[in-house]
Amino acid sequence: MMGTVPKKNFGQHFLTSTHYAQKIADAIKADSKACVVEIGAGQGALSRLLIKRFPHLHMIEMDRDVIGRLTNNLAQGSWTIHEGNVLDMDFGRFGTSIHFIGNLPYNIGALIIKKVLLCGQQVASCTFMVQREVAERIAADPGSKRNGFLSIFCQFFGKPRILFHVPPGAFFPKPKVESSVFQIEIESNLEKKLKRDKWERFFSFVDKGFLSRRKMLVNNLGTQNKCAVAGYLEKAGLSAKSRPEQLGAHEWLALYKSELVK
Repeated sequence: MMGTVPKKNFGQHFLTSTHYAQKIADAIKADSKACVVEIGAGQGALSRLLIKRFPHLHMIEMDRDVIGRLTNNLAQGSWTIHEGNVLDMDFGRFGTSIHFIGNLPYNIGALIIKKVLLCGQQVASCTFMVQREVAERIAADPGSKRNGFLSIFCQFFGKPRILFHVPPGAFFPKPKVESSVFQIEIESNLEKKLKRDKWERFFSFVDKGFLSRRKMLVNNLGTQNKCAVAGYLEKAGLSAKSRPEQLGAHEWLALYKSELVK
């Protein structure tokens, strides 16, 4: 049935279900002229459907053994396959207002998501399939045990929505876990929220805050002004003894921008 043997080192689990491929392809809210980039085209189960909606589709694939078969299986059109590792690729070649989509490899999914989102306003949306546990962390609400650095990172850029779950039987080979498709429509005011040159510093601040989830936030941040930070938390309607997962992206950003932690 499958023309190419999946490679473990690439984290390949090829989507074989036309039903779920169609649901993913239909999820992008854009017209036919939009710039759509598929990450990890694989054997083209999703690509074939995307090309019907977006004739100028860009596909990124690093497995040469897959690319030849993929090229032969796709309908003629003005689509483009870019060979290479997405983590090393310059997205500037695609222009702006990009809609990213893809069935991401489990082993580097979070890294791909971070690279895409850090493009900021260059991106219009991202619609990715990942492990269900990862998707639930990305969309976690404040106070949830799943709320962590990845939650805050992604929610800085927009409100993640889990669209639907995908069973192991929709792939070859079958993964041991369930997958989920989530979507983030990128907010238009990112630079107003925080200047681009401060993003990395903000995310480092959040990462530091989550270093020890069992400790109170005021202790994790290591600030000398613990009483002031505790007072800020109470003013925000939170306990002075709050742990990092009790804050949402808005509270983290407000705390970072305050003078209390400088």
